[in-house]
Amino acid sequence: MALYFGKGTDVPYGDYIDFINYVFGFDGHSHDFVKLLPKLYRPEHDPAASNYVAVEDGRIRAAIGAYDVPLSVCGTVLRTRGIGNVAVHPYSRSRGYMKKLLTAAVDDMVSDGIVLSALGGRRQRYNYFSYDKVGLKISMALNDNNARYRFGSGRKPEFEFRIVGSDDAVTLGSIRRLAESQQLFAQRRPGGLYDVLVSWEADVYAGFIGGEFAGYAVADGGEIAELLVEPRFADALPRFCVDLRDRIGKTLEIKLPVHLDGYISRLMPLCEGYYLTYPCMFSVLDFRAVSEAFMRLKATYAGLPDGELSLSVDGRGGREDLTFRVIGGNPSVVRTGSASSGPVLGHIEAMNLIFAPYCPAREALPSFARLWFPLPLFMYHTDGV
Repeated sequence: MALYFGKGTDVPYGDYIDFINYVFGFDGHSHDFVKLLPKLYRPEHDPAASNYVAVEDGRIRAAIGAYDVPLSVCGTVLRTRGIGNVAVHPYSRSRGYMKKLLTAAVDDMVSDGIVLSALGGRRQRYNYFSYDKVGLKISMALNDNNARYRFGSGRKPEFEFRIVGSDDAVTLGSIRRLAESQQLFAQRRPGGLYDVLVSWEADVYAGFIGGEFAGYAVADGGEIAELLVEPRFADALPRFCVDLRDRIGKTLEIKLPVHLDGYISRLMPLCEGYYLTYPCMFSVLDFRAVSEAFMRLKATYAGLPDGELSLSVDGRGGREDLTFRVIGGNPSVVRTGSASSGPVLGHIEAMNLIFAPYCPAREALPSFARLWFPLPLFMYHTDGV
């Protein structure tokens, strides 16, 4: 039997799409990967070349996608790579193909200088490969009762909402400009913004008042995966969301990164409830780079007390001896070049200590460090793969 493990650069597009659709139970018509994630799976993107594949006698038997998503955080661009379409043919399972391919994908991330990876999936399954459910996201529920008590039952909309089409270049340009004005955003492919926004079977709603663009939302039914308004409409955010709720006709589940504290403080009194959770599974492959970027992001909305903390991480990307430092509210994270005097943490331990919504081990840290962590690691679901 001829067996190949490696990148799928020579795999025909049709064979590859047929394979992953089959493994995931998609019929290729109402449900398929091109419809689900047009930003990745259209033929012109050559998705097979971004996959690690196992091929037996010319037939694909496993495929794992690895797609780059540059992430800008406070002006620093982090090289990130997402894992998707983890697929093994039913007749080829229990042969170690997934383990071999995903290990190769993570090894290449380390050698390629990727600092952060993201995926969705089962926790224990992907813990083995260095991923865990860390980061911070807040979800708030906005229902009709909330809207009625705040704005009345006979309310008329103040904001007009339209579903954005692929040919609406002006509105798409406004959305890109607003998104890229933020402290955190993914660098989305030029000319490909629409396909990014409508991935995961979402609709894109643009809000206008008096004909002026006011903001947008990415919505899968009532789940709002991304929401931004122009700064001049910040105080009108509650009404913006109520009018969006009325337009969609469902209770909204508004999901936001915690660094959008102005959004949260305006919406929390309006919404029925809220909870803090993680956005997805991450693997931090460069703790210094990722920690410093998100420590700077936290400093934009929270006062960081001065202090210094040293620790060592035996990470998937290698050993890192680190010193976290805040001086005059300005954070930095540096490699010391020698073993630190602080604790030595495993990869999963370190991710949970620094980035998880809750970690009991943080209670043993100095008081200033307990106020630093968790750092607000986040990526919009819109940018997931």
